[in-house]
Amino acid sequence: MRRITPLRLSLFLLPFLIALLFAYVTQHVWEDYYITWRSSKNLATGHGLVYQPGEKLHTFTSPLGVLLPAVASLVTFNASDAGALWLFRIWSAAALGGAALIFWQLARQLAFARLAAMLLLGWLALDSKIIDFSINGMETAFLVLFLAWTLHAHFNRTANAWKHLGLAWAGLMWSRPDSFIYIGLVAAGFWLFNDPARSGRDRRQMLVLFLRAGLLTTAVYLPWLLFAWGYYGTPVPHTITAKSGFADPHTLTGLVQTVLRLPLEMWTGRGSIHATFLPAYHQFGGWPEVVVQSARAIAAGIALLWVLPFLRMETRASSFAFFGAHVYLTYYPYFPFPWYVPTTTVLAVFSLGSLLAQALSVASRWEQHNPASRRPRQLLGSAFAVVVVILAANVWLTWQSGRLFAAQQAIVEDGNRRKIGEWLRANSTPSDTVFMEPLGYIGYFSGLKTYDMPGLSSLEVVETRRRVGNGWEKVIAELKPRWLVLRPHEIEGLQRASYDLLKTDYLFAREFSVQDQLAELSLPGLPYLKHDATFLVYERQPEHSGNAVLQDESEFPISRITIDDQELTFAHAPSVLVRHLPRSAQTFTVFFGFVPDAYTDPADHTDGATFTVELVDGEHTRELVSRTLEPFANPSDRGLQRFIIELPPRGEGARLLLRASPYRTISKDWTCWSDGSFD
Repeated sequence: MRRITPLRLSLFLLPFLIALLFAYVTQHVWEDYYITWRSSKNLATGHGLVYQPGEKLHTFTSPLGVLLPAVASLVTFNASDAGALWLFRIWSAAALGGAALIFWQLARQLAFARLAAMLLLGWLALDSKIIDFSINGMETAFLVLFLAWTLHAHFNRTANAWKHLGLAWAGLMWSRPDSFIYIGLVAAGFWLFNDPARSGRDRRQMLVLFLRAGLLTTAVYLPWLLFAWGYYGTPVPHTITAKSGFADPHTLTGLVQTVLRLPLEMWTGRGSIHATFLPAYHQFGGWPEVVVQSARAIAAGIALLWVLPFLRMETRASSFAFFGAHVYLTYYPYFPFPWYVPTTTVLAVFSLGSLLAQALSVASRWEQHNPASRRPRQLLGSAFAVVVVILAANVWLTWQSGRLFAAQQAIVEDGNRRKIGEWLRANSTPSDTVFMEPLGYIGYFSGLKTYDMPGLSSLEVVETRRRVGNGWEKVIAELKPRWLVLRPHEIEGLQRASYDLLKTDYLFAREFSVQDQLAELSLPGLPYLKHDATFLVYERQPEHSGNAVLQDESEFPISRITIDDQELTFAHAPSVLVRHLPRSAQTFTVFFGFVPDAYTDPADHTDGATFTVELVDGEHTRELVSRTLEPFANPSDRGLQRFIIELPPRGEGARLLLRASPYRTISKDWTCWSDGSFD
């Protein structure tokens, strides 16, 4: 066992304390953590490793990511969600500290200059995504730890090297099942660019090492595969199944085309490489362009180091794996989600640190051969300046990311999405269902059966998509959830696809918005927060509900018109429009009045009409409000008028009647009503 020295303790504590400080300041909890945490808590409380009790569906990706929080819940006696999360954060921060110690040992073994080791360890300790995804509930810290162990094991010259490599690979698989891609890429890189003088093995010996390590990996990971297969009926996580079907089918030709195009397109920001060193969801904008372009250029350069034959094997191998990983992230996922990227960041930083180590080694030899030359000292000074600038840039990015995520947590997550879930829980019954895209907070805090898009938590959504396609309006129409939680742009898409869906089948119930609070902030990356600043909740109505129109004694057709930017229903008096009430509605606001042509002609105009709103509750009908308008005789009655009605308690299936009755005659009684809104 290695002795704990002050240096080793410092190396461990640097990333450990930075991560926990970031967690304390931001309190950031990632949306996807609550997807996994719902399964973790169900396991810890005896309901099984499931998202919805009674439904054996593999709704998480990482085995460690779901099991460790369950253990944390048990340790805290299932009494504190926050306590369990903080325990998981401490374990994750410790994993980062362990990765730092492994990289330090590897840097010493490979004779890295101190400046190169400082770049490697400093960048990994300060990278914004590595830090954030290590404390916000994701499995990233364990991926970093086991990837560091994997890289170190390739240079292990002892007889136990295969055990180290096999256990490191198994740790990667337990952290995330797609790790076999990274395992294969790293192994291929070290085999292709092998230098026996540095690895201590020829290619044949390396293949034997990989074979023995692979058998150990299989033995360690097989219990999970067998459990998942027996428990869920398939070893493939449902999260992977649900995300399929949104992009073009994957083919070998498409993969080859991605490989060939990537060296040219990565400089333009296409694909995923440009995200390597940038904050999560930087694509929404708001970050300085010089930072974005610099990060893109560095990542693109690292991705091509493997083609240079004069570089060391570790530089080329990690660069090759980095390039291949981004081929995978560019081609296979329909979007390069930011929690996929930190693994590639580790490969990139190790490759860059190794490159710097080789450059400084060359400078050292120059100095030995020609002590009077100033070139080695100039190179060292330039390298030092570059390292300082890079680390300073990382400090700035992490600081600004911390400010952004602290605002996200306080305003968007706790102040909006969590409140939506809690409101749904308070206004629903246990048998209700809810449809939305952002599953985490809303799904966990509502506790409801969820129909998320694309169906991470719901087999029904995936099966429905296979039958009717990916159109939200089709999925909603098939599944008929009671509640919809939608962003404004999602509402626009639904209205374009199915105008009646949010007019008849579903009625507006509640708006949750923090736009005003975000408008007061000035932060890099702020557009990302605005994406989740506003949600509207809709409630499904009983069958045959909505704006059903009854034409009593009217010879004129019903139609839609626009007055003063209001979309209205034109219904010549006498007429009745029917609005079914959301069960949670407290008030009803509606505009009403006359079409201007009804009163502008002195010789032929309306004499007025009475507008009444009635409540029908079972067999009882009561008038809520009434007003007679005479727009020709009384100018104040012209234009749109408004009722704001406090709704009384009522039973299931209650509805409102919007009645327009002639005053004296029916001549030109061209009345109209807005759809109205509920709150």
